[in-house]
Amino acid sequence: MAEPNRRRIIGLAVVSLFLTTGIWALDKETVIDRRDDGRYSLIGVKLGGWSNQSDDVAIDPLVAADMPETGFFTEVFYDHRFTPAILAEFSLGAISRGEARISRYDDEYIGPLNLYPFLVMIKVSPLSGRNRSLHPFLVAGGGFVFGRQSVEIIRSADPFYDRYFVEKTQTDFTWSAGGGIDFAVAEQFGITVGAKYMPVAFSNGLAGIKDYSGFSIALGFSYHLYKKEKKP
Repeated sequence: MAEPNRRRIIGLAVVSLFLTTGIWALDKETVIDRRDDGRYSLIGVKLGGWSNQSDDVAIDPLVAADMPETGFFTEVFYDHRFTPAILAEFSLGAISRGEARISRYDDEYIGPLNLYPFLVMIKVSPLSGRNRSLHPFLVAGGGFVFGRQSVEIIRSADPFYDRYFVEKTQTDFTWSAGGGIDFAVAEQFGITVGAKYMPVAFSNGLAGIKDYSGFSIALGFSYHLYKKEKKP
């Protein structure tokens, strides 16, 4: 695991432990009755780590790609509540696969490789609507992922005319599934901790590799959007 990514993941784990410890200490009266689940949706952001689960099998025997096994994961999301227990989650993420070092013969190409998934998920929280602060949930759905390979450094005998590796993009339809826990910490704020798996297989590959499947673990912060009160 690359040292910068290890530090990020450890830091997030420490922050998560600190925040969740404070949640357990909350008095029930602190979480106002108005936040009962049938009455708000959520908008927020998640930060965490991404772990590669693919085989990294090169599609070109002449190409050798070297990328970190872990990366940084960021996601913005909106959860629209249909019933106290069922929500639709819309999310846009960014996954850093780190700096890709690609070699072919005596040439070397270096640059960042990132994935950008857009997912529409069904989120089921069976304990919602029971005036609890802890809400375990499961999510499943699908969407597409956009991948971008950039080359910033070319080490070649004639880099000006070398066009074997240039900036490339790929798109793949995918599915995702996972789970976690939502914590209601105040009337309009919450914390979410979750993990999910997402398979990714680009037909033409990026950096000489097709399979970019992996899973994420993230800590998120949410803002509660309440439904308007019905006038009598």
